[in-house]
Amino acid sequence: MKNIIKVTTLVVAVTFLSAMVLSAQEHNHTHKSEKKENSHEMKDNGQMMDHGKMMDKNKDGKVFQCGMHPDQISDNPGECSKCGMKLSEVSATDANNKLMKSHDMKEGHIVHKGVIDVAKIDMNKDGKVYQDMMDWNVISDKPGDCPLCGMKLKEVTLAQAKKNLEKNGFKTK
Repeated sequence: MKNIIKVTTLVVAVTFLSAMVLSAQEHNHTHKSEKKENSHEMKDNGQMMDHGKMMDKNKDGKVFQCGMHPDQISDNPGECSKCGMKLSEVSATDANNKLMKSHDMKEGHIVHKGVIDVAKIDMNKDGKVYQDMMDWNVISDKPGDCPLCGMKLKEVTLAQAKKNLEKNGFKTK
């Protein structure tokens, strides 16, 4: 009799936990799908533009722009399709300037590709550089913010920067 009670209790507990896990997964899947649909819906309606295309359809001189992703510009309030942050209202001119500045930074020598020579980045030869802890190939000899994600660059030694790069799949000299 005790064994039947134990087995029944175990079956009920496993069934309950399974139902909870499945419910949580379904909720998470639904939430992600809705977010994706909303992001695509904004792009399809012409409200959100990627890759530096400025958008001021109503010609009021104001647009909404993501603080972390300057290429995310909308003529209407909303959220960034890349990070979900609320878009901030800015003048169309300021949005364009921020977009151009971010583009210039990306094109500069802060976002590194291919085989990365960390010692060459250390222009002042102090043995330290500034590296993004999310976009590991964003390395500068000066303090600043990452042009890709907006995070503040962290000061690290050349050896640590090289180690971080290699640990995250980048090739170094």
